[in-house]
Parts: sequence; C-alpha cells; structure tokens
Amino acid sequence: MQAANRSGVVTPRLSSFQFVQREGTLKRLERMSDLLIMDILKFLHSYNKEKFIQNLDKYIKFGTDDQIQDQWVQCGSDGSGWATSDVSNKHKELFPENSRNTGAKIFNIIEKTKKNLLLQDSVTFAADSLFCEWAYVVDFDKNVFEIYEGFNNEFLDSNHRFSFLIKKDENEHILDTLIGDGKSEYFPVKIVKTFNLDSLPTEEEFLKEFKEDEE
Repeated sequence: MQAANRSGVVTPRLSSFQFVQREGTLKRLERMSDLLIMDILKFLHSYNKEKFIQNLDKYIKFGTDDQIQDQWVQCGSDGSGWATSDVSNKHKELFPENSRNTGAKIFNIIEKTKKNLLLQDSVTFAADSLFCEWAYVVDFDKNVFEIYEGFNNEFLDSNHRFSFLIKKDENEHILDTLIGDGKSEYFPVKIVKTFNLDSLPTEEEFLKEFKEDEE
C-alpha cells in the first residue's frame, strides 16, 4: 500500500541508505532542529556501524507491491488503499518498519532487528522535488552522509545520484520525472551538503553551516 502521507521512506540500495522526507517540511532554518534530520544525525553519532551494515545486508529487502499490500490486509484493510484508525494502529504495531509514524526511527529498527524486514521502496518520490523538500543519503561505500534539497528547477546530469529518476526518450530528450504525467518544471532533489561519516558535525555545527550558506 502506497502511503501518501508517510513522514519518510527508507531505501537501502546496494550499500547506500536513503531517507526521503515527505511533503510538509518547514524549511526555515530556525526550525531545522525540529526536523527528521536531527534524529538521523543523532543516530549516526551513536550507532554501531558494523552491526547496522550487517543487518542491512542480512535482513532488509524490498517488498513487492503485493507483499506490502498483504501487510495491510493482514491488519484488516479491504485493499482499497484506505484504512481505518484501528487498521492503521495495528499496522503500526505489526509492521513499524513501514509505518508513516516511524520516521527516522527506521534506523533504530534496522540496527536492532533479528528478523527479515520487507520495506516499501518509494525512492521515486525524490523525483518530485516540488513536494519532496529534503532527502538524506547514508552511503557506506563512499562513507558519506549527503543532504538533498527540493524545489530544484535545474537539470541533473548523469553524475547526480537521482538523475536516473528523469525519464528520457530513445534520443535522450527529457520527457519528465518518473512519477509525473507530463512535462514538469521540477527535477529530482539536488545535493546541497556532504559530510564524512567519520567526522560528522554536531547539531550546533550543522545548523551553523546551513545558516552560513543562507547569509
């Protein structure tokens, strides 16, 4: 089941770990401490990296649309795409890894899990930077933590992580982003900051860097 109002989605691709934040993010920097990014940053300062990567490789896979839908059916959904509060609460209890309320706590779930988890892959939401205001990537191959921002009107060439979300015809002419239904003025989210995982900023340093960029 595609949950349109999920707070975020986690996407393990190869050894990268992506977190796409949904519509509704407050972009004012003075409110940034309230955002999911701070929860992610706190986790990256304290997690067991080796264990997390092991669990990511061992237990985490993407579910098919049918498998994700079946999770909702198990909780009492009629398969229509709508769910009562009772169904939603049961889904949150049985499948917290795919709950819209989990947010950045998905990191903790993965680090602590001892069972297989099927996650919903909604990485294509990053194509719609009008609504996807922020996205975060932890790349263990490059050992970096990347921050992406929405409202991007600039074309992304093939060197950008999310350029694969731009549809092209056989002549490489741009058609649209993958989730669009016509020509869009917005391209996928664009990278704005990169931090080495071994030298992450504190919350105060992080906020200061963004404020300095705005000045």
